Amino acid sequence: MQQYAAVQFPPAAPQLPADFCSDIDRAHTLPARCYTADEVFQYEKEQIFAKSWLCLCHGSELARPNDYVTRRVIGENILLLRDRDGALRAFYNVCPHRGHELLSGSGQAKNVITCPYHAWAFKLDGQLAHARNCEQVADFDRAGNHLSPLRVAEYCGFVFVNMDPDAPDIHVEYAGLQEHFMQVCPQVADLKVAERVVTTTPANWKVIVDNYMECYHCAPAHPSFSQSVSTEGYTHSFHGRWTLQRGAAQSSDSSYAFDGEAANQAFNGYWLWPGVMFNVVPGDAAMTVIYEFPESAGVTVQHYDILFLNQDLNEEQRRFVNWARDEFRPEDLRLVESVQRGLQSRGYRGQGRIMADSQRSGISEHGIAYFHQMVAAAYRG
Repeated sequence: MQQYAAVQFPPAAPQLPADFCSDIDRAHTLPARCYTADEVFQYEKEQIFAKSWLCLCHGSELARPNDYVTRRVIGENILLLRDRDGALRAFYNVCPHRGHELLSGSGQAKNVITCPYHAWAFKLDGQLAHARNCEQVADFDRAGNHLSPLRVAEYCGFVFVNMDPDAPDIHVEYAGLQEHFMQVCPQVADLKVAERVVTTTPANWKVIVDNYMECYHCAPAHPSFSQSVSTEGYTHSFHGRWTLQRGAAQSSDSSYAFDGEAANQAFNGYWLWPGVMFNVVPGDAAMTVIYEFPESAGVTVQHYDILFLNQDLNEEQRRFVNWARDEFRPEDLRLVESVQRGLQSRGYRGQGRIMADSQRSGISEHGIAYFHQMVAAAYRG
């Protein structure tokens, strides 16, 4: 009897009103199940993450020919590399023979990538170099057995991929971002990763974005940050697929210590759809970056990177790293983990009021409403 594979239907989208969050002044958050239900996450994997530009690393990690890094996001293992001619390439990190993963971690690839399972070998452009015993296999398709590529782009000093061959160009997707970003941090391409903290965070990716999209929590939850960056005069502006939070800063020994002659005297926080955050911190040529790599409805792997022009840090830079890594970052992790637990409680009423004030002040939550509008639009398809 002939066997047929079961028909696979795409996961259904959550049902939200067509005008969800359109009235920002009276908006409520996404329903709790959007943060907790596996079927919602399965929909988001296909309709959001598989169709969006995903930021995976800073360009300095792929500066030399044969440099490579691997990243895992929504169940996919992705290989980024710089080939021998300096071209940036991205592939699904799987051998076309039986699916074995090719490389792990990061480092310098050899000129030919050899699969550990059956020793199939691939050039750095993804083409098959050699498959053992292929000469004895009937109708073996050498040309067709190449690595599966993804679209890749270097933008604002960072490396992005897109699984959708028909997605808009990255310059269209984030129109206006590069021009603004380069004014604030013109040396971004020359930065280097000085510190990376990787956390497997028990929280939905949208809980993490929600937390980033407002400074209502800054004073109670980030006292040292608030000594440098006040919410008075703090703004949050929207620019299509990216937003900007900006607040004037003053030097503080407990958080951002910087010279009064520094060109950048403000905190500039850029969020890019769907889940990367670039923070140009007060001072000259320094950043933190939060990358979101969702694994499930309730788990998100995060890379928290701190970047400077130099990797041998001076005393002031080391103090900043210690503060950001050991104090500021854990404050946010505790918040989002607690929210994820609370969203599953019988005591939570299903949705929360978005505290957007009419002045769009520094403590207004209008950024959350804007983000939820975008999520709701993605749910509508």
